[in-house]
Amino acid sequence: MTTSENEPSSSKDVEVNQESGCLVCTALKRFQSDCVQTLSDRKPQSLCSVHTWLIAKSADAETSADTLLCILDQALEGKSYGVNCEICSWVEQREQAESGEFIKSLQNPGFQTWFREHGGLCIPHARKVFDRVPTNLREIIVSPIKRDTRVLKANLIALLESTRAGMQTHPGILGRVAEHLVGKRGLQIR
Repeated sequence: MTTSENEPSSSKDVEVNQESGCLVCTALKRFQSDCVQTLSDRKPQSLCSVHTWLIAKSADAETSADTLLCILDQALEGKSYGVNCEICSWVEQREQAESGEFIKSLQNPGFQTWFREHGGLCIPHARKVFDRVPTNLREIIVSPIKRDTRVLKANLIALLESTRAGMQTHPGILGRVAEHLVGKRGLQIR
């Protein structure tokens, strides 16, 4: 999370966080990207579909070829596909740490104020941290989610009405709704 002393360090940080959507997803996307970029440091032996494609698309050709060659050899033996993706495991461990960091930040009154105003969790991450926070802090998580859901719902209704009237513009609303519902694109949140 881009905070100092558990609060946004400047209005620029707040803008970055708002544009980024979910604070936890944003940190996980960065981590996942770092995992793919540093595959030469540790080689996964098993990958899911999402991470196989991500490596093929994002890592340099030498690293991609080397990694996928190992996975291909493992796949022929039935050892490497889908069920136990190592990158998913690394991301899941990081998700636990980031969620814990968010919960720790939520103890800070300045962060509480900021979060009430700006929000910054997708529904899956809000659900994951809800039961882990003290009861007196739960409303701080719920209130922005409800507010954001109302706004997105109104935007979807407006989009639906405008498309029925023949206008075909929707400046990112479908992507914002998708992220609110299931997290950032390219992340598997379990």
